[in-house]
Amino acid sequence: MRAVGAAAGIALIGVAVAGCGSSTQQAAPSTTVAPKVLPSPNTIGLCGGVADADIAQQTGVGDLQRVSVNPISCAWQPSGGTDYSVVFHWFRGSSLEERRGQVTTGKPTTVQVAGQPGIEWQDTASCEVAVAFGDTDFIDWTVRHAGVGCKGVEQLAAATLKQAGQG
Repeated sequence: MRAVGAAAGIALIGVAVAGCGSSTQQAAPSTTVAPKVLPSPNTIGLCGGVADADIAQQTGVGDLQRVSVNPISCAWQPSGGTDYSVVFHWFRGSSLEERRGQVTTGKPTTVQVAGQPGIEWQDTASCEVAVAFGDTDFIDWTVRHAGVGCKGVEQLAAATLKQAGQG
């Protein structure tokens, strides 16, 4: 019994002595890094997160009806029309620079939309604007309508980026 008591006493003394010591080293401050939010259908919103009325206003194409909808692509055409007039695409895992050589509508021009790098193509009847979205994606708005200007198409892209917290 005495041996057990002596062992317990020695253990307590060791713990007490260890607790009394001081250290000149300070613990490294912990840093918290906010996790990067990756683009997802929840952050971008259906059809680029832009209302049909805003699309009509920005493009000047009236009486638009949404005729194709999925989480990464949507299309609108005028009532009674057979060709798409406005198209939104979200290209996931695709390079914006690869897109530069894929579009044949006019000469590509480098643009900035809501602070993000982009590419714009324009001819007399269409405008396409592709803008970087996250690290590996880009969004693309295309409008085919006589006399269309790219300013409204850039506004659609900016609205999508804003909706997703990217612009």
